Amino acid sequence: MIKTYTLESGGFEALIAPDFGANIFKLSYNSSDILKPIKKESELSADPFIIGAPLLFPANRTANGKFSFEGREYSLPVTEERSKSNLHGLLYRQKFSVLSYNDSKIELLYENKGDIYPFLFKIKVLYEIKGGKFFSNYTVINTDIKNMPFTFALHSTFCDRGSFSVPIEKKQERDPLNLPFSGYYPLNDFERTFISGAQSKGNVISGFYKACGSTVFVGDVKYTVSDNFDHFVLYNGGKNSGFICIEPQCGAVNGLNLKDGFKILKPQEKSEFNTEIEIMRQV
Repeated sequence: MIKTYTLESGGFEALIAPDFGANIFKLSYNSSDILKPIKKESELSADPFIIGAPLLFPANRTANGKFSFEGREYSLPVTEERSKSNLHGLLYRQKFSVLSYNDSKIELLYENKGDIYPFLFKIKVLYEIKGGKFFSNYTVINTDIKNMPFTFALHSTFCDRGSFSVPIEKKQERDPLNLPFSGYYPLNDFERTFISGAQSKGNVISGFYKACGSTVFVGDVKYTVSDNFDHFVLYNGGKNSGFICIEPQCGAVNGLNLKDGFKILKPQEKSEFNTEIEIMRQV
């Protein structure tokens, strides 16, 4: 089994895996799983994205693994043969170094020297349990001498707790290969129920959406993300999979190929992303 570090405080327990993208292999509260945990290592080869909250850089799909930026063409490996796309980047499986660790907090670092993305960058990750909440912080730093385009997401895979709500306002249309082919369109009747509260079990949920807020609920779990996550991707793997992915995303799907679909960091500039998870107790 891949080495993990344990965080415990106030009823929360988290297992962090530095050698597999700094992913959260387990997050529970009073022994009840919040994120879908790993049960055996073979699950990482079957579908590594539906365990914990993998870091996606660049986020989702990049068509043909290619994009252009400031007059140059760039290539990423095609990792999804069906759509001929780069799917979710390669950050999710990189080894992070541990900068500091105690019973309730861990800081990690990964430095890309051109191995997984054609721009140099660092990403620092902090997980901490404090004040009855589980906090995450992700800091992306452009260490290159040129501007860097990027998109970033968390493939947050929650255990199905019956219902969910997410602040969305319109959807990004997509083709049968899950690549966007036009702009944004109004939500349909079913999708509008996602805003006020919908049943996840028994429904097929899959789509790309513009965010219009930062607070998500999955049953009694409150998931708050920073405002610079401007999209949500939703996916539950079918009607009775036992999980629902509510993925905060900075930038659009195939964003590196879309005008205004990505963000830019200047040399030595950084961008921070935050999330927090708490259990809403009955009063």
